Amino acid sequence: MSSDRGSDRSRPPAVRFAVRAAVAGAVLGCAVGLGAYNSWLVSLLVGVPLVVTALVISPRPRRIDGMLKAGQSRKQIPVTIEALTRSSLDASDVQPTLVTATISPPNDTDYRARWLTAMPKPVAATVLQDADTTLPSALIPPRPDTSLSYDVGIAPGKATEFGNHPPKSTLLQPLVTLLVAIALFVGVGDGWHISVSLPDAGISSTSVEDTESSYDPQQQIDNLLRQVRTLGPNAENSILSLRITRDGYDSASVLDRKTGESLDIDYTGSSKTWSGPERNPTDSRGPRTFRADELSRMQFTTIRAQMNAVIPERSRFFESMTVVRSGDDQPVLATADFGDDIEDGVDIQANTEGVVATWFNPGDFQTSVTLAAEMMAEAGIPTDQPILNRFEIRGDPDSATISAGDIQNSGGVLVEYTDLKSSGSLSRAPGHFPSLRIYSENKTGRLRAGSFAFTDVSASTFDQVRNDAMRRGNVDTFDRDLVDIEASHRYVLDKYQTVISIKSGPDPAEEIYSLDGQYIAPK
Repeated sequence: MSSDRGSDRSRPPAVRFAVRAAVAGAVLGCAVGLGAYNSWLVSLLVGVPLVVTALVISPRPRRIDGMLKAGQSRKQIPVTIEALTRSSLDASDVQPTLVTATISPPNDTDYRARWLTAMPKPVAATVLQDADTTLPSALIPPRPDTSLSYDVGIAPGKATEFGNHPPKSTLLQPLVTLLVAIALFVGVGDGWHISVSLPDAGISSTSVEDTESSYDPQQQIDNLLRQVRTLGPNAENSILSLRITRDGYDSASVLDRKTGESLDIDYTGSSKTWSGPERNPTDSRGPRTFRADELSRMQFTTIRAQMNAVIPERSRFFESMTVVRSGDDQPVLATADFGDDIEDGVDIQANTEGVVATWFNPGDFQTSVTLAAEMMAEAGIPTDQPILNRFEIRGDPDSATISAGDIQNSGGVLVEYTDLKSSGSLSRAPGHFPSLRIYSENKTGRLRAGSFAFTDVSASTFDQVRNDAMRRGNVDTFDRDLVDIEASHRYVLDKYQTVISIKSGPDPAEEIYSLDGQYIAPK
């Protein structure tokens, strides 16, 4: 004997919910993958709609899941209602309803049962009006193995209560969605990245070069020069600057000799698009420009590799390179910036012959004195004549400062002089070529009082002075290069005299020594 019920046909199959959960997970995984590995525009236009789609199709547990529901059953089963408890948590038409009743199937014996059903409001109203009524077969539970006892009041086993629904198995639906999304996102990995060319916010490009996306320095420079030539017949002979970066955001500036303005162009390597030319006012004129053919001997990829090899290891992270004249009629130099953060940042130069400037440790006094002698010889400044007003070695940019000067922020060596014709200075910082500055013409034709010859000082004397100053100041050995030392003509102990001054260590006092290294007094 069996009861005729239509409820099984009306229940949503577990397979259907599992499929919906898996599809929702796949859509969600696509949304997260495309959004995480691409630009914000892809996230906005593709990722957000996919997330919304996943939320729409994802199955969500409901209070009536797992309960008997009114389906398309036309058959009515006689029942005698003993008790009916209807949920009232919200105003929905269909509510969980706990029913205790005797069921009288046609051509079958009666049985008593207690069950939860998703009962529509009209059906509940009908039942409340007449306990002896009929219910759609879809709302009738199957005959239990043991009929509900009138003595016990509930069926054997676990009691049927509102708290048992929705069943814990419904939690598997969002879990399936989440697991599928994670598996798809992790499994595809970098494959989520898609190449999208975004419009540039600047002036529309005049042409697009098919440049490699590897951002090779030589290719970047060649790419800029090709675009410069499109700006006019004389543009490649009127270049003010070229700049390339690690990220492929490159730029060039050209002087318009007719208007005195600069023509600025920019290139975005990721999208391979140009913007510009844009006209801007500039104070630079012809003496600041250079020709494209002046760079013919510079192999920029090789230059970058050579620079990377000589700078400190902690700074070996290329950021950018700029080709420019530092001043009117000054040499054309390529200056590269390295270092992933401010503390490790350094810059280093190369000339148009492709020669990379010497990187040195100024705290090594022997090396600094040798390089100072070389730059004086190259500039035609004699080392054996008493024309020096100041000779300074600054071991580290963070060293305490005795006197402000060209090497204050870089470290290095500095020579100030006055000869019979002019006054000026020579300086050399690590990774930089020597820089000559002429202060003024010497109209008197006489040397300054207290001047000394470069040969009057030596690396060994400077080392002797440093060792004594470190001993007096209890300076640790690892702070040995944290030093600023200079020979100059100064007012000391109530008179002007030529002395050696030094500040050594992180918090130093200034000490004064004679040119032969004998201690005189604190400043």
